[in-house]
Amino acid sequence: MKKKILICIVCSVCSLMSYAQSKNLKLADEAFDNKTYSTARKYYEAVLDECKVSGDNTTAGYANFRIADCYYKANNYERAIPFYKNALALNYTDTTKTLYRNYADMLMMIGDYRTAKEMYNIHMSKFGIDEITYAHLKSCEFVDTAQTFETMYDVTNAQAINTRHGDFAPSPYKGKIVFTTSRFNVDSIVYTYTGDSFEDLFETFYNEEQDTWSPVTRLPGAINSAFNDGTFTFDARNNTAYFMQCNGATGLDKNCNIFISKYNEHDAKWSKPKPFMYNNTRYSSGHPVLTPDGLTLYFASNNPAGLGGTDIWVCHRDSVKTDLWSQPENLGPTINTKDNEMFPYVNDNNGLYYSSNGLLGYGGLDIYYAPKQGNTFGKPINLRPPFNSSADDFGLMYLSEGRGLFTSNRIGGVGNDDIYMFALKDVKIEVVGRVLDASESKPVANAIVLVKNVTTDMVDTLVTDSAGVYYYPTMEPDMQYKIFVYKNGFLNPDGRMINTAGVNQYTYLDSLHGYDMNFSLQKIEKGKEYEIKDIYYDLDKYELRPVSITELQGLVGVLNNNPEICIQINSHTDERASDAYNIILSNNRAKAVVDYLTSQGIDGRRLTWKGWGETNPVFKNAQTEEQHQSNRRTTFTIMNFDELQLAQKAEEQNQAIQKLESNGKQAPREQGVYFRLQIGASKAKCNNKTFSKLEESDLQYPTYCSKDSDGLYKYTIGSFTKFQDATAAKDAVDKLGYHSFVVAYENGNKISINEALRKIQDLERK
Repeated sequence: MKKKILICIVCSVCSLMSYAQSKNLKLADEAFDNKTYSTARKYYEAVLDECKVSGDNTTAGYANFRIADCYYKANNYERAIPFYKNALALNYTDTTKTLYRNYADMLMMIGDYRTAKEMYNIHMSKFGIDEITYAHLKSCEFVDTAQTFETMYDVTNAQAINTRHGDFAPSPYKGKIVFTTSRFNVDSIVYTYTGDSFEDLFETFYNEEQDTWSPVTRLPGAINSAFNDGTFTFDARNNTAYFMQCNGATGLDKNCNIFISKYNEHDAKWSKPKPFMYNNTRYSSGHPVLTPDGLTLYFASNNPAGLGGTDIWVCHRDSVKTDLWSQPENLGPTINTKDNEMFPYVNDNNGLYYSSNGLLGYGGLDIYYAPKQGNTFGKPINLRPPFNSSADDFGLMYLSEGRGLFTSNRIGGVGNDDIYMFALKDVKIEVVGRVLDASESKPVANAIVLVKNVTTDMVDTLVTDSAGVYYYPTMEPDMQYKIFVYKNGFLNPDGRMINTAGVNQYTYLDSLHGYDMNFSLQKIEKGKEYEIKDIYYDLDKYELRPVSITELQGLVGVLNNNPEICIQINSHTDERASDAYNIILSNNRAKAVVDYLTSQGIDGRRLTWKGWGETNPVFKNAQTEEQHQSNRRTTFTIMNFDELQLAQKAEEQNQAIQKLESNGKQAPREQGVYFRLQIGASKAKCNNKTFSKLEESDLQYPTYCSKDSDGLYKYTIGSFTKFQDATAAKDAVDKLGYHSFVVAYENGNKISINEALRKIQDLERK
């Protein structure tokens, strides 16, 4: 009887679970079909939880696939990939015939081109070759063989205006910048397609001279609706904006169209938008951009009369005083493909920038430039990295000559779509050196390194890391520099001169590139004789030879850099003459060194000398010429060791280092590929208040503030060898209120996230 009751209870529980699962699955499918993907994803996640209990792998495979597709629709490739992978592991059979292709698209966007190629090939072997999939496969092969070019541009995340939501498509407007964002504000409504807010148009001002952004504000007036508004272009002659609006006034429309709004200078508000004359309810149009003369309008549309996907179209007008435009014309197969072309931009009338995922590229949307050729355009040119990445890159605009903005959802950004800045590189001169203990060949940590620009008399101060390494990435061309090293308890050597006159390209000054920027420090020891190498005299003479003068200049530098020491010059001979003769000869030779030092401005009260003759040989009864040479030597001894107060100077140096670190700790140059989080950048010197929220939290990540090659002080956090660890740390740090993004390095040099991931993948495959 008890057994029957137990069976009934188990059956009842299973029935309830089956009912709950089928209910969640039904709600999930309904939401998916209605394109409310963020809602659908939550229901599918509930189905997955139920499958873990029931062991229903078939349904679990389907739920994983659908969750992946929800992220795919929202273009969240990083989160989509593990669910596609799970669906394949559960042997899910996809009736939509999109699993392998969508999975490959997402893999391509993280830069895993090899696995993406495998998935594209599987898709085509199962379902046949289609033009779009084949084009994506060829892009994977293109990236594998693409030549690497030294880029002329620096690209940085416009961190001050980006959020964890979408921020994209910047456009110029009256000296300011208007962009589209899905950030939440007081009037926001959740867009269930993505889970973010509906998109609105916001504005900001960028001060190029100070490299600062004004607070971001929503455009005033009626231009923003309750639904999706974005991709703005401005007609300055008519004070009129053309922009894209999706979902219509009620939010129920299935397509997007172009609308027009006028700016009222008196009220400082935008008027209620009116539809563009060629809007259509059967298909979408958007991403409008006007040429500088205001006579040409380019836009994107999935008009079925096009070549496939979305194409770039154009309209013309005879005068800026009219709102009448010519019939839209497709730009044709030179520009458009079977896939998607969108986000056109014109900086002048000489060419067209736009994005496409149908041409050979690096993955997702890439930015291309097509030069104007009469009334048509020439073959589009891929802008390559750093403009293009494995993810979506689009929405480019210029701020000034060689400087501008574009949008990307590349790996490691602040949010989904981020706005990035690009600028022509300055000539980059980086210096890397190492400070070693001369007696033990060990690194000297916490040595203070002064980099003095002799031309401008400006000084920057660094501290060596645990490996004794210092790094200075911001030398300028046509300058003279001198580098000094100071460490308590060591003799501070003469400075190292660097002349950057005539340098007009990237230059890396370190021992690997033929530049000796290393320093060897001698410990200060009581009674120790420090040899002055290469001090030579003619036989039986005490006049200094020219080669000796060169070496003694180093000793002049040591005495100038250590003004508190008094020394005795010691001269030693070999054993091959009489004792009395050698004493006189060595005494004269030591005196010659002292005379030279005083001639170079060294105070004679700091100097004394002594000739030792043959009384203190290195090799007694020397037999070889090498041994005799070792016995013939010139040295110096520190005579006021007990007065140097080394303990006090050690404390002074520690205080100096603490002061330096209170203004930011230089990030160490580590070996291999690793990641850090950047939480800020400033032209002003480091201010540890930036890290205050982190320091008050339970997170134990090290913090750094270092002057970067672009002249900005970068605030960074932690060091992670795995990208997943860096993104997990980003989530934790952003919960404190930061807008961080991931930065990748190799051996201390900044590289792109994609490059870092490829290098890690290559190592894992070996």
